Amino acid sequence: MPTPRPLEYVNDALFVGLAGVCAFQWRRHGGKAAAWLALTFGVLAGVVVAGLVMSASTPGGAAGQLATKLLLAAVFLFPYLLFRFTAALDSPSRRTELVASGLAGVMLASTFALPRLPGPGEPSPRWLGAYLAVVVLQWTTTSLIVAVRLWRAGRGQPTAARRRMRGLSMGAAGLSLVILVAGAAPSVSSRLLTTATDVVTMASALMFYLAFAPPAILKNAWRQTEQAMLRSAMGELKSVTRPAEVADCLLPHVVNMVGGRGASMLDESGTSLGSYGQTPDDDEPSVRFSLSSGWLLVWGSPYTPVFGRQELELLRALGSLADLALERLRVANRDAELAAVVDASGDAIVSTGLDGTIRSWNPAAAAIYGRPADQAIGQPFSTLVPADRSEQAADLLRRVAQDERVSLETRHLGGDGQPFSVSLTAAPLRSGAGAVLGMSVVARDVTERKQAEKALREAKQEADRANTAKSEYLSRMSHELRTPLNAILGFAQLLELEDLTDEQNENLGYILSAARHLLALINEVLDIAAIEAGRLWLSLEPVPVAEVVAETVSLIRPLADQHQVLLVSPPQECQVHVLGDRQRLKQILLNLLSNAVKYNRQGGSVQLGCGPVGEGRQRIEVVDSGPGIAPEAMDQLFVPFERLGSEQTGVEGAGLGLPLSRRLAEAMGGTLEVASTLGQGSSFQVELPLAESPVERAERQQELAEPAPAQAAPEPEPESALTVLYIEDNLSNLQLVERVLNRRPGVRLISAMRPQLGLELAAEHDPDLILLDLHLPDMPGQEVLRRLQAEPRTAQVPVVILSADARPALITELLGKGVRAFLTKPLDVKELLELLDSVAAERREHPSQLGAGG
Repeated sequence: MPTPRPLEYVNDALFVGLAGVCAFQWRRHGGKAAAWLALTFGVLAGVVVAGLVMSASTPGGAAGQLATKLLLAAVFLFPYLLFRFTAALDSPSRRTELVASGLAGVMLASTFALPRLPGPGEPSPRWLGAYLAVVVLQWTTTSLIVAVRLWRAGRGQPTAARRRMRGLSMGAAGLSLVILVAGAAPSVSSRLLTTATDVVTMASALMFYLAFAPPAILKNAWRQTEQAMLRSAMGELKSVTRPAEVADCLLPHVVNMVGGRGASMLDESGTSLGSYGQTPDDDEPSVRFSLSSGWLLVWGSPYTPVFGRQELELLRALGSLADLALERLRVANRDAELAAVVDASGDAIVSTGLDGTIRSWNPAAAAIYGRPADQAIGQPFSTLVPADRSEQAADLLRRVAQDERVSLETRHLGGDGQPFSVSLTAAPLRSGAGAVLGMSVVARDVTERKQAEKALREAKQEADRANTAKSEYLSRMSHELRTPLNAILGFAQLLELEDLTDEQNENLGYILSAARHLLALINEVLDIAAIEAGRLWLSLEPVPVAEVVAETVSLIRPLADQHQVLLVSPPQECQVHVLGDRQRLKQILLNLLSNAVKYNRQGGSVQLGCGPVGEGRQRIEVVDSGPGIAPEAMDQLFVPFERLGSEQTGVEGAGLGLPLSRRLAEAMGGTLEVASTLGQGSSFQVELPLAESPVERAERQQELAEPAPAQAAPEPEPESALTVLYIEDNLSNLQLVERVLNRRPGVRLISAMRPQLGLELAAEHDPDLILLDLHLPDMPGQEVLRRLQAEPRTAQVPVVILSADARPALITELLGKGVRAFLTKPLDVKELLELLDSVAAERREHPSQLGAGG
């Protein structure tokens, strides 16, 4: 049994440890090359362990021979496995691959073809020399291939990677030297030679350790060159002004630091900011680092994953530098843009510290305040404020310091000491942590605007005075014109009762016609003036379109028959309600129908139609077959006193009907439009909002408010009958009240659609309650109330107003005149019933204070 050598045990431990290091790196990082490396040193460690076991108890016979051959094959495969490791990183040429594989095959075949190996003390056979020559040739040749490949690949690599690769190369060369010596002197048993081979073997093992797991102090020493490059890059990045310059400055350092083929930098949209070296489009980058606004791509060498892993940490540092440089550029660009905006602004932009000292002053501030920046910066903000507003400036600074944003209009001082009007907004200037550092003021000279506003107010006041004067003038003119017209019409109508000759009757007809025309003209002028002055009060309520259309058609039909014009009755589509003023809608339709008849041709036609338009709107259309209106005359159609074509037709009029009709439609929330084709006729369309029928609305509300029929309480029945008179011209409203009063069986309803008829019925039937609408034809509701209160027979009858005109001033006025209540439309059914019950209760308690009930 040979004497053990201490260095031999050290070497064995070193190679077993190398196997553990390589296995750990393979498990940690993975990869084909790492697997080959773990296999290479794993096999070598297995041979070492097996050799130690066999040296203690060598099996004899064929088994021992086979075990020895396996160990020899495994040992001699070491350089080929190391070659496979380098081939996994960088594919060799076909010739190199054939040489390495062929030598390994010959060596394996030779090993297993050997006859019985000589034992200790036995003479060496002749074939042993030939076998050792094959082994030495295979080992040295393959090891030299590995050493040369690694040595050459280290060129251009980072310092640490290069030295690790060359350490591996030197380790492989050292083992080759050991094998060469052992093969050249297999039978020499010199202690010195044995010690030398053990030392070379240990040196090779240490070189392998330096290649795969160098100590931190050595890695740091090796990385001094790359760290110097990193510091150089930091210095260069301080002077860049564009993102492309960041790439130009940084990418060469990136490539040199990892020994890569090339590198590229992309922005967040994927656009290249710059590249360096080889950046092939058909090859995925080895490393892709995400930046805050883009990516850093690196095409590394094949050896980077194994030997350049530490350099990737420096890449992260370079990526952080790129982020910082790009962020600095973004901030600088943003600051430059902000400065450009501030300089280009037409408003004065000023910043101050919390003590009020001016820190910045843009060109507009110099122009507005008449002070250049060098005279303003460093001065207190109070120097811009008149003495009488100094406390306002101090309060402004206090409020901003408390993180408040302030907007106000005030007076500041110009460079000449004269005050001018400014509109300013002051806001806090904050630090990155949110602390208030100062005040930002944006001020605008509003002197011209103030002057314009003053001129506008004066002009409005003057217009109001003129409008008032016009209204007063029209009112006086109305009175002055109506007074003689009253005499003219009155005495002319008296003359009609006399027996006159035909000529006298004809002359009297001209007088009456002219007087009535003048009266209509006065009324239309006053209506237009009232609309323009905003003094035309409308009673907006649901209006049944069919009823109003039927009334107007019946009024216009005699005129149509006189002009031999066919007047077509409206279709069923008119059975709806619109929101409007009944009398004004009737006035509009009368104007349109009258024009359609008077300006028509003999034998022509006028059609009146209805239909929905849009959402929640109803159209009433008047279509005639007249001569039509020329396109160039359409703009004048709704201008007061413009009478288009009157000189050819001879139709009387003042040119106020259409302008007044359009203004009335717009006042009711609608429109009046026209479409015309010359030679074919015209179409006038009135559009108004749709409204729910009062009866339907009341029934719907009653259904929602009432309990189920099985739980409904019985209706209270008055002990004695009540008579209620309702004066209302809207049939839908009459039907609604009639249905409501039907819920009180003891109540009798009398209705009147004309105010004069209502007065007569009140005097005849002595009602217990009068319901009165204010917007009535022929006579206003206020006048009806005055006459009821003036007549002794009806003076004590309670009057309740039902009106859509809910002006507070009107309600207060009428309640002051003694009306019992003012109920607004849409009608609250419950409120009306409660009022009716209270009147019935009062009648039972004080029968003498109410009417006799008919």
